[in-house]
Amino acid sequence: MTSAEAFHLLSHSLAGTFQNREQALAAPAWYVHLRLWCYPTALFREDSVTFFIEQASAAFAQAPYRQRILRIRHQTDSLTAEYYALKQPQAWQGATQEPDRLQRLQLDDLQPLVGSCLPVKAVPEAQATRFEGRQKPGDRCQFTVNGEIKLVELAFDAIAPHAHSQTQAAFWMYDQGIDASTQKPTWGAIHGPFQLIKVQDFSAALTGPIS
Repeated sequence: MTSAEAFHLLSHSLAGTFQNREQALAAPAWYVHLRLWCYPTALFREDSVTFFIEQASAAFAQAPYRQRILRIRHQTDSLTAEYYALKQPQAWQGATQEPDRLQRLQLDDLQPLVGSCLPVKAVPEAQATRFEGRQKPGDRCQFTVNGEIKLVELAFDAIAPHAHSQTQAAFWMYDQGIDASTQKPTWGAIHGPFQLIKVQDFSAALTGPIS
């Protein structure tokens, strides 16, 4: 597979709604039932495919939270995934369900993050291609909230099934919040990744170099 083909496959696999119902039922003490939306935007369309991501409890009525931007970039023979924060995340709450509002998102609305760029490796499997996004050793995403430093370890697997495969498209989320003083995880995938299965496809909304 060429890097351009991998870029196309990864972008299409990420565009959608995901949830981990089976995982949450099997291990409710460790995993809440999440719904995660990953909707394409027009940002950085000259060289990237960019998604607006937010999540919410699928079991209880809850407003979406943890809004962020994920930029997938193809450069010659490599893939990278870079996260951005939003300067006013609450202003964009629920935008994955309102695509017209989401398309008004501008570069000025984004906040760059230290340590948020992940090399992505395509790993062939029998029934799918697994795209592994991992921070470089020692990297942690860093930002400040009310004068307090926040650290997040970022990682994901995007699973793109082969044609006619029985494997489901999925997004495995390994993100963990790290306490800046103790360096120990305080939230997130402490007991392993959230294994989110794709239940709705948004690839028709993709724009940029693969549209």
